[in-house]
Amino acid sequence: MDSTTIKRPAALSEGAADAIRKAIIQGEFGLGEALPEAQLTRRLGISKTPIREGLTLLSKEGLVTSFPQRGFFVFTLKRESVTQLCDFRHAMETIALDMALRHNREGLIDDLEGICAEMRAVHEKGDFKRYLELDTAFHAAFFKRAENPYVKASYQMAASKVATIRTHLSRGHLRTDLSLAEHTGILHALKEGEDRKARAVLKKQIFRGEQVYEELITEPNGKAG
Repeated sequence: MDSTTIKRPAALSEGAADAIRKAIIQGEFGLGEALPEAQLTRRLGISKTPIREGLTLLSKEGLVTSFPQRGFFVFTLKRESVTQLCDFRHAMETIALDMALRHNREGLIDDLEGICAEMRAVHEKGDFKRYLELDTAFHAAFFKRAENPYVKASYQMAASKVATIRTHLSRGHLRTDLSLAEHTGILHALKEGEDRKARAVLKKQIFRGEQVYEELITEPNGKAG
């Protein structure tokens, strides 16, 4: 997160939440890391009140956790929550994909084609940060073209957490190579009218995540599992 002072938005607390959310998603804070209000105040150039309010907003998203007398911390993963998150992603993304195909198949394919083209380009350049933004955009396109605000709002509860986990797990070319192949595979299947195959690749991708999430699991004793 840069030290540039946030310009006052309609709600300063929302601006603080946006800045902290972005920093967490981009991996500038580790899972379970403390988020001291004084440090965030200096970095964002705003007072503690909107910082605290912004952190409270993020706690409602599950992106941060609040502990009495200790303050706010980036979320951590437990074994049960990994399974629950993957189940939730699969259910919501499959629903959104099906809706998008019914409402605007061509529009969805155009969106995914443009995203995949840029993913390939930034992957070749080794632009890891941009690649992850595009990875998130690929899945977000399902919800954009589904044109159902209830489905979109439901997924938003976990979207930032999913993007954060993706950052911590996708470092290095081996995983981004596989990720690119999977996203390209989904696009190709949709273009060929093989929707069932596209859903199968999506499911495989999501539940493969359940296995690699193991690297980030924190057991109750605070040690990685």
